Amino acid sequence: MSWQDLIDNRLEGLDAQANFAAIIGANPSKGARSPLLWNAAFAAIGRDTQMHPIDVKSAGLAAVLEGLASDPRFIGGAVTMPHKETTAAWLGPKRLSPEAARIGAVNCLYRDQQGTLLGTNTDGEGALVSLQRIAGSVAGKSVMLLGPGGAGKAVAAYLAGAGAQVTLAARDPQRSRDFAEKIGADVVAMSAAPDALSTTDILVNCTSVGFAQNNANASPVDPSELAKLPPGAVVFDIIYDPDPTVLLARSSERGLTVLNGGPMNLEQAILGFCYASPDADAKSVSTAMQGAR
Repeated sequence: MSWQDLIDNRLEGLDAQANFAAIIGANPSKGARSPLLWNAAFAAIGRDTQMHPIDVKSAGLAAVLEGLASDPRFIGGAVTMPHKETTAAWLGPKRLSPEAARIGAVNCLYRDQQGTLLGTNTDGEGALVSLQRIAGSVAGKSVMLLGPGGAGKAVAAYLAGAGAQVTLAARDPQRSRDFAEKIGADVVAMSAAPDALSTTDILVNCTSVGFAQNNANASPVDPSELAKLPPGAVVFDIIYDPDPTVLLARSSERGLTVLNGGPMNLEQAILGFCYASPDADAKSVSTAMQGAR
């Protein structure tokens, strides 16, 4: 059985291309923006390469990764829900950047000069850059982060590294304690998060609650609880589909500053593209991706 037999969606034109990139997840073919952004960048730099969405279940992930790693046409790409932590474990510590090793999750795959497939994490950097554009420095600010999974760990690590006072709200706090200690964060049960909103400067949703492919009518925080947030609070939802999510729509109605995951997605895509295509001009890549949004 070929690794392509384990993919749930149909890949068009893969065999005809010399090189290709991919975004790997449960169902990126149903709305991920990375192919749109990456393919605009490939066109802008005159490269006959395409990014393909690869939908794969957890049971088939390792075989798909093995197949991609052994295919010299695969230059790298992106990893999305729910495979970020599993992919990091599959790569192993020697093939992870220091950032990805600290976070325990990857969202970016690329090859080194010897052709070895490596992994890093650009989620956290993209989130920090986009958040500080609207909220200013996060140093000293109180952050409540919902959902310390693959993306959540990356965002939390970068916010803590920038001086924020981070509290992780997790469904299973015990599983997150080691990570919380590593980055200097606190951890509480998800059910306890509303009690801390009155002293929260920045609320960050890194769960999949409210995502279009799950339940677009749901919110990770009961809208009535949003009244506890201070008037100057910022609400950041890393989901970009739908836009706005219920969480952001209700927060905006209360006059709070809101940010969706679009800018973060763009920033991490630019960074990831330049890892996979290190000879590309970053300014041209950025311009092409901004035009494709």
